[in-house]
Amino acid sequence: MVLTPEGFSRPSVFEVRASASIQTRPERNLKWLPIVAMGVVVIVWGVGPPTTKLITASPLIVTFIRFGLSAPFLVALLWLKGSSLRLSILKKTALPGICFGINLIFVVATLQEATVSVLAVIGAMNPALLLMISVPLLGERASLRQLIFTLVGVGGSVVVILGAGSELRSSLLGVIFSSLSLVTFSAYFVLTRKARSDSLSDIDPIEWMAGINIWAFLATVLPVALLADRKDWAEFGGNDWLWIVIVAFVTGVFGHVLMTWVHGHMEVARSSLYLLTMHLVAIGLAWPIHDEAITITQGLGGLVVLGAVATVIATPASGVTKAR
Repeated sequence: MVLTPEGFSRPSVFEVRASASIQTRPERNLKWLPIVAMGVVVIVWGVGPPTTKLITASPLIVTFIRFGLSAPFLVALLWLKGSSLRLSILKKTALPGICFGINLIFVVATLQEATVSVLAVIGAMNPALLLMISVPLLGERASLRQLIFTLVGVGGSVVVILGAGSELRSSLLGVIFSSLSLVTFSAYFVLTRKARSDSLSDIDPIEWMAGINIWAFLATVLPVALLADRKDWAEFGGNDWLWIVIVAFVTGVFGHVLMTWVHGHMEVARSSLYLLTMHLVAIGLAWPIHDEAITITQGLGGLVVLGAVATVIATPASGVTKAR
C-alpha cells in the first residue's frame, strides 16, 4: 500500500495485479464451462446409438415408450423444484418438439435397417447443414477458419465411418430413414438454439425440455394408434426395458437438458462441430457391443476429427459473428 500526499492510501502495482487476477480467474473458468458441458453431452449422446440398436421392438413402440417415460419425469422434476410448465413455453416448444419426436422414430428405424456406422455417416453431415442454415435462421456467421475446420472435421468423420469397410451395411430404407433423421434433428437443434438466443435465453432448460418431450410424445401417438398392432407391443419386453431406460433418462433427459443449457452459451456452428466427436464415441462402443470392428483408417480419421475440434476450441468465440 502506498500513501499519497493527501494522506489517502493507494494500492501498489502488485496489489492491483493480484486483485485483477482474482476477478478474472472465475471468468476464465466460466468460459470453459460450456465446453466441458459439451464434452459430457458428446459422451452421453454417443452412448445412445449402440444402446438403441440393442432394442429389438418396433421403432414406433420404442419412441412412444421413451417419451412416455421422459415427459412425465421432467414435469415431475419441475414440480419438485417448485415450478411448473408455463403455457407460453408449451406453445413455443411445439414445432421443435414434434421435430424431435419424429427424429427419434427415424433414428430407431435406421438402426434396425442399417449399422450404427450408416447413421453416423449421415449424421456427420449435420455441422455442414447447420452452417448453411444458421445464417438465414439465426444470423450467425462462422469465420473462414471455423468453416475450413468444420469441413475438415466432417471429412474426417466420413473417413472414420467409411473406414468400417464391410461393416457399412444398409438397406435403401436405412439410407432414407437416416437422411430424414438428419433433417429433423437439424430442425430441432436450430429451433432450440433460436429460442435460447432470443428472449428466452434465461429459460430453465428443464422446463424447455419438458415441453419438448410432451410434444415429442404426442407426435408418436397418432402413428402408434394407426400403424402399431399387438405383435409390435408383444415384441417389447425383457432387456428392452433396461435399454429404453438408459436411452430415456441418460441420453434423453440428462443429455438434452444439458445441451439446452449449452445452446444459451454457444453458437450452433461451434456446438455442432463438437458433436462430430459423438460419432467416435458411438463407433468405439459399437465395437465391443455389436462386434463392428474399428480399422486403422477409422483411427486416422478420428485423429483428424479431434484435431479439427481442438483447433476450433482454441479459436476465440468472437470468430462467430452475427450476419447482417
